[in-house]
Amino acid sequence: SGSGCAARPTAAWAVSESEPESDPQPRGPGSPAAEGLAARPRRRRAPGETATRRRERGKGREEDPEKRRRREEAAAWRLLRPERCLQLMEVCADPGLLEDPGSDTWMKVLSSSNCKYSFEPQVIPCSITWRRNMPCTLSTPDAPTVKTEEEKEVLVLVEPEDILKRLFSLSQPDLNLVLPLAGLEGSSTKTYSLIVVGLDAYRRGDASVAELQTLGAAWWLQITKSVLVVLQLWGNMEVLFLDTWQDFGQHVAALTKAIAKRPYKQQMESQELPFCTAGAWASGVRVEKDGTGLWEVWKRQIQQFSRVSPNTAAAIAEAYPSPCLLLQAYQKCSTEDEKRLLLSNIPVKSDIGGKARRVGPDLSRRIYLFMVSTDPDLVLDLS
Repeated sequence: SGSGCAARPTAAWAVSESEPESDPQPRGPGSPAAEGLAARPRRRRAPGETATRRRERGKGREEDPEKRRRREEAAAWRLLRPERCLQLMEVCADPGLLEDPGSDTWMKVLSSSNCKYSFEPQVIPCSITWRRNMPCTLSTPDAPTVKTEEEKEVLVLVEPEDILKRLFSLSQPDLNLVLPLAGLEGSSTKTYSLIVVGLDAYRRGDASVAELQTLGAAWWLQITKSVLVVLQLWGNMEVLFLDTWQDFGQHVAALTKAIAKRPYKQQMESQELPFCTAGAWASGVRVEKDGTGLWEVWKRQIQQFSRVSPNTAAAIAEAYPSPCLLLQAYQKCSTEDEKRLLLSNIPVKSDIGGKARRVGPDLSRRIYLFMVSTDPDLVLDLS
């Protein structure tokens, strides 16, 4: 087998006798080919050298300021989405809340709700505030990495004994006597809420309060209502009475989530046609720039009438694909009765395959009145 292997290379390089032998080009040190190779030396690039050169070339080109601004706004908008906004919120509680016997209970509720909290001295004792820690998306090198925004909500915990003393000492309801806020800086820009935990249990267990209640339940109810009216109307304060510390923790967690979602909701409400957003919510319809999806919106608007099935709404929308076309059809009618019954004979397909039916005069009349009436108190459904 060794001789066979040696024979193959000889046969492969053998020159046929019928072919003229050509002088091979010299490849010595002084030959033209050798001089050409020497003139163009080939160098193998180091790994990563091409990417490094691209980065060096990119450093010389500055990014368009408008593109950078849009990119930073998009990054900030993604942080405010409902699935991520709670991560930015921090509950700031006054250390005085740790003195209450139920502090462990409501802190466990916050932890289970994935709400971050910390204890810092507040302007009002036993109060809770919120702040939003937004990662800074600005590309300037001197900008801070986190931007802190203080929210306007302030939750004040009032002891049952304290609130009762203030209530019983009032002959005329005075907000400053219930909660002195006049001297607080920036109190006009804050939204205050009062929370009282365990008031009923305290009223039943305290003997002095029980004696005061002998003056009559009507007197107690009257003075309580008077103070609540002053707090809610004049002071723009919500007063909430809770039974347990578990309820207190759940209220703080729910309020934290509501505050976290507020910027996203405000942004969505400020958009044109917010009911046509691209979100995957139950009643949403995606409307493209070319108008695709408007027919589906029109069909769902018809379906909002009472006792209107999807098949009935689709039949009307197929006959008149837009509200404008329906109004034009009303204008072509000569009499009022013809306008009221315009849609009554439109056939409606049945999913079951049973007897065919029509829209009917009642729904036709309701849609007509809705489209042309200018009376905001008009009742469409006579049933």
